[in-house]
Amino acid sequence: MVLKVSSCPHCNSKIFFRIELSDINTERFPAPVYIVHKNGIYDKTSTFYADSKLRISYSTKEKKAGALKILNTIDKP
Repeated sequence: MVLKVSSCPHCNSKIFFRIELSDINTERFPAPVYIVHKNGIYDKTSTFYADSKLRISYSTKEKKAGALKILNTIDKP
């Protein structure tokens, strides 16, 4: 699993999550994956897009179709 750092498109705070190749559709790149940011105030789901090397290219606030998995944010490692 790869630890990724990105920013939440809802609140712009730094988020951490782990992702692996089995979490995404490898037949379509950039591949969407849902990330749930839980910060104690709200649980917001966003769609992030990963390439074949699991680099995150961009994100949207909406939950777009096509993701295989829902990943949760983790506390700062």
